[in-house]
Amino acid sequence: MTRVILLDLLVERPAFGQGGNAEIMAPFAPAECILLTPQLDTRDAFRSEWESNGITYRRIDTPESILDLNPDAVVCSGSRANVSMWEPWMDDAARVLQQAVSANIPVLGICFGHQLLCKTLGGEVGRSDDRIDSISTLFSVGSDTLLSPIQKGLFTHQDYVTELPPGARRIISTKHCENAGMRMAGKPVWGVQFHPEASRAVIDQAHADGDMGDAELAAFEDEHDGQDLLSAFAKLCML
Repeated sequence: MTRVILLDLLVERPAFGQGGNAEIMAPFAPAECILLTPQLDTRDAFRSEWESNGITYRRIDTPESILDLNPDAVVCSGSRANVSMWEPWMDDAARVLQQAVSANIPVLGICFGHQLLCKTLGGEVGRSDDRIDSISTLFSVGSDTLLSPIQKGLFTHQDYVTELPPGARRIISTKHCENAGMRMAGKPVWGVQFHPEASRAVIDQAHADGDMGDAELAAFEDEHDGQDLLSAFAKLCML
């Protein structure tokens, strides 16, 4: 069975966090998802083990090495924290990503995960004066079977990657974000600034929960094809 390690950095948000995780994992089913939450002092308030829609979830402490878990993929979610405002727990998350990249395990970094991945591998992250909440057209500036077909992405961020790490290729740009999608050359490692897991169901639930205001909901009215990206990534990992 496919095993995915998911750095679950939005666990406190029922829609964008837990609902987003379900969207990320759906194309892998049946599969096992191991959830890591290094940002939490204690994970007692959150479910440790359950099963849903063909996915079994297991929440564990962040191990010293993920290689003993034999993962088929590693995904790093978004976060309310900021890479430009480094916190101690980010060291553990960065170590997980570094171990996966070094072992040639497929990696997908999403929003904060994209920024953390790039920073971990030697890139730079900055902070804009303005927050971006939009569904934006994506421009392919490189060739990649995973990222190039994606045409629109949902963005909600203020930090952004100012410099890609050595060995990274820019694949996607937008008018507001030059480094919106990248791949590490010769490795199954991708990062995207947008949120492919933010399905219509996730957005509507976030608004219903009061976790998203009317202005954000209006900004996210258009459709985007993030699910195609998640499906393509899962397919690659299960080859």
